[in-house]
Amino acid sequence: MTEKPEPPADHGYLPVDGILEAPIIFFEICPTLGNNGGLINVLLATSLIAPSPNGQISTHLKAVAHLRMTAGSAKNLRDTLDKALLIGAPVENPQGKAN
Repeated sequence: MTEKPEPPADHGYLPVDGILEAPIIFFEICPTLGNNGGLINVLLATSLIAPSPNGQISTHLKAVAHLRMTAGSAKNLRDTLDKALLIGAPVENPQGKAN
């Protein structure tokens, strides 16, 4: 009788506390950015519409969050965003559907 081999360890898993309680941040634009001695800062904003007295609507930009991070954290965020974009990128597959 052969023993079952040990499944490989998942080295990509990092346990994180508070996942379900973390706020959801939605933004559409990053209107400002900066680098102050290696501390990266990015403003996240979204657009809101409101009625105007003349019966029209007006659009406003509303700040939703200020991101502050080290250069290393910024690189990690950039790499993570690149991977997320790659996941959603269309793939040309001339042979048909993938299994």
